[in-house]
Amino acid sequence: MNIKDFADRMKTVISDTLKKEVRIVNPLNSNGVHLYGLSIVEPNPNTSPVIYLESFFERFLDTDNWAGTVKDILEFYHNNRGEDSFDIKWFRNFNQIRENLFYRLINYEKNQELLSMVPHTRFLDLAKLYYADCKIGETAGSILIYHRHVKEWNITEDELITAAEENTPRLYPANLHPIFNTLGFDDDISLILKMPFPMFVLSNTGNQNGAAVVCYKDILERFSQKIEDDLVILPSSVHETMLLPLQKSNNIESLRKMVYDINHATLDQSQFLSDNVYLYSRKDRQLMIA
Repeated sequence: MNIKDFADRMKTVISDTLKKEVRIVNPLNSNGVHLYGLSIVEPNPNTSPVIYLESFFERFLDTDNWAGTVKDILEFYHNNRGEDSFDIKWFRNFNQIRENLFYRLINYEKNQELLSMVPHTRFLDLAKLYYADCKIGETAGSILIYHRHVKEWNITEDELITAAEENTPRLYPANLHPIFNTLGFDDDISLILKMPFPMFVLSNTGNQNGAAVVCYKDILERFSQKIEDDLVILPSSVHETMLLPLQKSNNIESLRKMVYDINHATLDQSQFLSDNVYLYSRKDRQLMIA
């Protein structure tokens, strides 16, 4: 059974159980990956939940327990169905959502279909996408900004970008620490830097879509000045990057091969960021592809 067959069969079972109309949705995610979900049609369309099936499908493949998987999906539905409607008027008013706009990073070449539909900014071999934080009842989420939204708001893309650049570090603060423990900027890291391969994790405090932190103003400059070295940046995933002092990372080609092997052997395709390795120059205060 593949995930399409799983979705078709689950749609029928969930519809018969809930006595509601259920539709299969197949939205485009990052890196050309299409997700499979079930949309439960409610009387109020603003509260109709979508249940994405990938994790449930993987659990079913591991357990071969169909009844248990159905039970898990129904439990998820009952726990997450929106009792409070989403105020669509809020989203239509740019002045009301301006403080909620932020950006994420994705790979540029692998997302041409998606990028054709949304405002974006090229960043090396990556691209910034723009989102709005939102909340429905007690559930937090985000909405991807499309060209049609910018047109409806009667604003320029520059206004959208400016707002997101201002908000993202505030909404998703940076978190930089050694790979094996937490560390603040003011802590003594001399012992860590003496290690053969000192590696630091750069993400946001939520560890979700934290690769975008490499774009934050001064974050790389401050850290490179602190360790008195240029930086090598490895794109671990859309969620985080790894930082190494350049003096401890002389074999760039070996690191590039390591990144490629991990990306293509173990990383979920939807979380892929880049096969490249990056360098940050203290002198030039510039991030570049190695």
